[in-house]
Amino acid sequence: MRILAIEIGDGELRAARALRTFGSARLAGVERIPFADASELRAALERLAAWHPQVVVALAPAALVTHRILTLPFGGRRRVAATLPLELLGQLPAAPEDPVIAFEPLARTEAGTVVLAAAARRADLEASIEPLVAAGLPPARVELAPIAVWSLMPDAAGDAAIVVADGERSALSVRRGGRIAGLRALGAAASEPTELAAEVQWALAALGGAPPTIVVTGPDAGPVAAALGAVPLRELASTTADIEACAVAVGLAAAGRHGVGFEVGAGAPGASLRLVAALGLLALVLGALDLGLVRYDLSRRDAALRAAIARTAGEALPGTRLVAPRAQLEAAVASALRQRTRLGDGTSILEVLRELSTRVPGTVSLDLDQLTIDGDSLDLRGRAASFDTVEALRRALASTPFLTEVTADETRATVDGRGVEFRLRAARRPSGASS
Repeated sequence: MRILAIEIGDGELRAARALRTFGSARLAGVERIPFADASELRAALERLAAWHPQVVVALAPAALVTHRILTLPFGGRRRVAATLPLELLGQLPAAPEDPVIAFEPLARTEAGTVVLAAAARRADLEASIEPLVAAGLPPARVELAPIAVWSLMPDAAGDAAIVVADGERSALSVRRGGRIAGLRALGAAASEPTELAAEVQWALAALGGAPPTIVVTGPDAGPVAAALGAVPLRELASTTADIEACAVAVGLAAAGRHGVGFEVGAGAPGASLRLVAALGLLALVLGALDLGLVRYDLSRRDAALRAAIARTAGEALPGTRLVAPRAQLEAAVASALRQRTRLGDGTSILEVLRELSTRVPGTVSLDLDQLTIDGDSLDLRGRAASFDTVEALRRALASTPFLTEVTADETRATVDGRGVEFRLRAARRPSGASS
């Protein structure tokens, strides 16, 4: 899946591309594109659209939203989503017009579920993504910018604060005990690093004191880090200068949903990463289940067929040791078919000859030249002492149980006049017919 995270700053477009496969994401590229007006911004966005991302995520500055960290006395995302709007709006001095509310659970405690909840005016969010929609990049959601950076922070950093130094859109967030403990939009501009550093120190004091580690990131990270005596993100997380400048977009594209996401605009909510991942996982599970059921059914049928073949072979070949029942049964059937094709029934050639010798009287003297037996007829040629001998032989053949229509053809005296040459023909009696 191609994921594109976009942040529109003051005169600069910052974008991060990521490729997500089987739950893991790989950063594919980072871009910083300066622009002077709306037309240049649109051209830059259209160039990004040529990458054909499946999911587009926009970023909203902290100044656009009002937030609270709340503890609700129950769990379950659906129940929290149903209750949170009333709880959050009730704590605000004035509810925003046409609010859009988003939240993200932070922790489960004995008191309930701790959530970071945020509210913003729908008009403000839609105005922030309007250039993306116009360029053919409708976002699936709008993420609260400062939170996404935490996905780039090492877990070993412990309690820390991150300052996103970005012109007049700078923000501060604090993590204590492994979860977000504070968030603040900063009023001072990053172009005045001393003033911004003073505001950060004041905000940290108001949020419970400065943590052991303070990290600065964003396009203006260098001067602000120096004024604050903080650590640039590229030193702590071993990133490049471009990744540090685009840290918010990179953190969101490479780590997926990590913060508070507002679902607004033409791309929401159907393109949710969680929904896509859930559907993909469901398809894999169903496919594996279907394959397993088919293989089980085929193996069951194969076992039944093998048992039937072995049983039939045992009945057809009594006393035979069965090693390969199917092959042995096929060989026996083929042998029987070959014999039946030669003789027309189950009678062997030896049995035919034995029957003929039994039927011919002992007083009849014969000199046989040819005896032909095929599936349908018998052909006998030779010499006899007289025509009466030939007739006696014809009657003897006609009396056998497997011959009928016995006729004498080409019967004539020999050249020397001492005997008779003859030819007897007979048709094979159909199996089961009476003799």
